[in-house]
Amino acid sequence: MSELDPLLLAAMETVKFEGRFDRSGNLLVYKLPAGDGGGDYEIAGINDKYHPEQFKRISSLPAEERAEEAARYIKEYTSPLVSKLPQVMQAFVQDLAFNRGMSGATKFIQRGLNALGVKTVIDGKIGPKTLEAINKVNSRALMQATSHAQLDYEYELAYNNSDRKKFISGLENRIRNRQAIWGVG
Repeated sequence: MSELDPLLLAAMETVKFEGRFDRSGNLLVYKLPAGDGGGDYEIAGINDKYHPEQFKRISSLPAEERAEEAARYIKEYTSPLVSKLPQVMQAFVQDLAFNRGMSGATKFIQRGLNALGVKTVIDGKIGPKTLEAINKVNSRALMQATSHAQLDYEYELAYNNSDRKKFISGLENRIRNRQAIWGVG
């Protein structure tokens, strides 16, 4: 893997957050728990429901090749959103977008902007008005506000659906890790 590509290195961190590994450090294909919502099986967050072709392709690779290929896919998949953002936010949003989808990540950013006092429509679209708003605020403050927006959303989901409660501690850890590595740590 190229050490000169910070987003590919960041995607490898996402693979570490999402993946399960064997004793040799190879990425495993695993069955998802009931209520996860991502299908039946996944490999580093690349599941058979939302990423069926990539899941099939990456899970069929030799075990020692899976992690790097998963990182490449994460970078490519999130690029339409990430490439539009200030560099300081790119790795943070890459992980967020892979974890919660492009529209979901954008909505959390838009909620974060509103929390920072920059009136923004929450529509999940990264258009010129949202990009202008992003450039008006401190990026680190926005990443923190975005993290709070995601946490509030996750708590609301768990409150309204008891099956989601079992995922809260993992999501809290994910958000804290994302902040520590790329955000406001």
